[in-house]
Amino acid sequence: MPLLHYDRFVDRCSPASKEYALLKNGIIVRREKDNHYERILEIHCDVEEAKGLLNLGRNIFPDAVPEIEKAIAAPRDS
Repeated sequence: MPLLHYDRFVDRCSPASKEYALLKNGIIVRREKDNHYERILEIHCDVEEAKGLLNLGRNIFPDAVPEIEKAIAAPRDS
C-alpha cells in the first residue's frame, strides 16, 4: 500500500479496532518500480484479516480498496 494511502487509512481507523493494530504493525519497504524505488507498506496478515481491512476500507477509505484487493488476489506460498 502506498504510504500516503496508509497514512490516510490509519487516520480514519478507530485505535481500538483490530484493523488499526494490523495497520500499525505494517512494515515499510522499498521496491523497484520504473527505474526508481518507491516506499510502500507491507501488512502481514492472513486472508481473513485482509478481508476485514478490505471491508473497513470500503467504508472509511475507498482509495485503499484496489491495493487491498490486489494483495488478496496475489499468489501465496503454501
